[in-house]
Order: sequence, then structure tokens, then C-alpha cells
Amino acid sequence: MAVIATAELTIDVPLPVAFQRFTDYSSWDLWMPPMFRPITGPARQLRIGDTVKVDVGEPGRRVRTELNVIRVRPNRELCWRAGVPGMLVGEHSFFFSEQAGGTAMRSEEPFSGVLARRPLSSVIERSASRLHGQMLAGFAAHVRGLR
Repeated sequence: MAVIATAELTIDVPLPVAFQRFTDYSSWDLWMPPMFRPITGPARQLRIGDTVKVDVGEPGRRVRTELNVIRVRPNRELCWRAGVPGMLVGEHSFFFSEQAGGTAMRSEEPFSGVLARRPLSSVIERSASRLHGQMLAGFAAHVRGLR
């Protein structure tokens, strides 16, 4: 059974604006949840080939990891890959689509590796889905405050 963490949210912001603001790494520290702290990355829009460093986890139990941007499809998708090959690797995509003048966003991350198998698979799926929901909610609050 595959482990796929998901979250969805619709925001009242035009699609091109949502995508531009979401992919602007220089603003991530303004809206990313406490469990996902940006450390280093480009002071611009993310591009294929970029590497971003983040801390993931609760304070005192954080893991520093690198996100490698593997897909940027303007106004459609941002995707990065991270993890330890063979142990746990996630390929995290954010999908964007127009929804009645706003933007529907879907976060989807399939995981592979030994840790993505039972008995840990359900823990990873719940934890990552919760984090994805926090990312989308933080972004939604951020862009609402910019209007």
C-alpha cells in the first residue's frame, strides 16, 4: 500500500497571484508553519534545480533536510523531492487550478522507502497530511493579509 499525504484548500486569490506568491521562497518564513522552517534558498521564485534547506519537526526534535526542486509548471505545479534514498523519500507536489475566480490548491506527497511501509506508513501519512494542511492554511492567511 502506497503512502500518500494530501491536503486541499481553495483561496480567494487569482491563480497567477497565488502561484507567484507561493513559489517566492523569500517569503516562506512569513507563512510556513513552525514545523517547517526555511533555512536557506534563493531570494526569488523557485526554479527547477534549486536546492532549499529547511528544518522539519518539533523544536528540539528537528531534522534539517534539502528540498530539490524537480518541477515548476507555471500556474499548475511546484514539486520538490527530499529524503534519504531507500529509507524515506517524498516527492511533494503543490497543484494549482482556477476555481471560480480563486485558486484551488492541492498538496500531494507520495512516499517510498523502508519507513513508508507498515507499521509506520499510517503515522507518516497522518503526520505529513497534517503538515501539508498547515502549509496551505498558513499560505491562505498570508495572502489574505496582503490584499
